[in-house]
This record gives sequence, C-alpha cells and structure tokens, in this order.
Amino acid sequence: MTFERKYPVPLSALLLAPIVVREDLPRLAKAPLVSARAMTDLAHFAGHRDGAIRTALSRLRASNTVETSTDRDGVTRYRLTTLGRSIGTAVRGRPSRPSGLLLAVFSFTADDTRERSTVRDALRLHGFQKLAQNVYVSGDLDTSALDELFEKEGLADNVFWFRARDDKDPRLLRRLGGVFDVEARAKTLATVRDDLEQYLLAPKLEPLTRARRFFYAGPVHYQVTFVEEPPLPAAVLPKDYPLDELLKLMSTFARTHGSVLERWFETFAS
Repeated sequence: MTFERKYPVPLSALLLAPIVVREDLPRLAKAPLVSARAMTDLAHFAGHRDGAIRTALSRLRASNTVETSTDRDGVTRYRLTTLGRSIGTAVRGRPSRPSGLLLAVFSFTADDTRERSTVRDALRLHGFQKLAQNVYVSGDLDTSALDELFEKEGLADNVFWFRARDDKDPRLLRRLGGVFDVEARAKTLATVRDDLEQYLLAPKLEPLTRARRFFYAGPVHYQVTFVEEPPLPAAVLPKDYPLDELLKLMSTFARTHGSVLERWFETFAS
C-alpha cells in the first residue's frame, strides 16, 4: 500500500500545506508566495482533478486561514492570515509541553449547529482534544487569535476558558493518560515515523517529486502529531515516547533538503 493510500489527505489541507511551509521555514522567507499553479501541481501529484481543485481553491480563498493579493503580473498569491499563523505558533509550541492545562467550555442552543461547528473546528485546528461533551482540553496557550475569531463570528459569549496551572496531581495525570490511551498513541506514532521515513528518504527520487512528498507529508504529520496527539504534560507519557523522533524527522528533512523545496517554489512561481 502506498503512503498516499494509507494516509489520505483532504484536498483542502493539501492546498494549504505549501503556504504553511513557506511561512514556517526561515530559509523560504524569500521564496515566491504560493500561487494557484503551485497548489494545482501538488493536487495533481495527489491524483485530484481540475474541477475539484478549482472548487477547493475557491473555498480556500473564502476561509479564515488565508488571504490573497495580486502581484504586478496579475498572479494571485496566497499567505496565512493572523488566525492561520496562530495555528502555526500553537503547533511549534506543542513539543515544549507547556505546564498547565487549558479547558475550553462552550454552550449553544440545539439550533446553533453552524456556530457549534465553528468553535469545534477552531479548537481542533489549535490542537484541543475533546474531554467531555462541550469540553475540550489543551496545554496552556495564547488564545488571542481564537478570541479574535470568536468575537468576529459573534461567539465570544458562548466560549469560556479555564486554566489549570497545577498539572502535578498524579491522579489527574493517570486518568488523563487513560482517557487518551497514551500507550496506543505511542504505537501509532512509531508506525507513522517508520512509514514517513521511508516515504521522504526513498532513494533516487526526482527533486520535485521529493519536494511534493514533503508537502504531502505535512498535513499527515500535522494530523498525527498535533490534531490527534493528546495535549498532555510530559509526566503522563511513557518512556521512549516516539513523538520527538517523528518531529525531528520533518525538521531534519527541511534543513537538509531546503534547496529542493526552494526549487519547487521557484518552478511554480508564476
């Protein structure tokens, strides 16, 4: 089974990947801003057709995570919004396992389906995990971008933050470890680590194909190490937890194959 079949990536997440990578890696700061042509190349690599790509690009432009501009040649360029960058900040801060926990509690009427979905999606993108009905948990983080979004959507009065600064209670840590089944998570992370290493470092790959694989792997890595990863203090985790190795795999590739990534951005700049 191929990596792409084993780890399917939604088209919307795939289109966002090079935008996130460009803004996340200092080496790519001077690379051309991402164009629709670049994202179409990546989508074709993953087997998507033009009609679906056009629809996904339209939805991406309408989202809260990216903003567009038109350069002097008339090419539309994509970059992250404040909300999009805040997600990146949350992702980069997760490996440090900040002390304390942050609970998000929200309340809506039964008819507020769209509003409830907006809050759940925003919390999930920032790495929160469901703890109970209408209660999500994360490591402590800066909520300013989320507050701004909820204010803009008229949801500020429906979401409440509760911070637990003391995460040293052994009973609480033990129960959290059980709720999120960290032993099973360790096995999942080890499997993804091995699969990702083979996918990214396969020999004799054409440079642009290797770059496309890195962009494809980005949403998979984000889903596994951030969205699905329980936001728990390090004290809860078993010894030799594979998360650090999985995180280093992507960062090491970006450092050692930076020229390959630059070449992809330059090839599809216009």
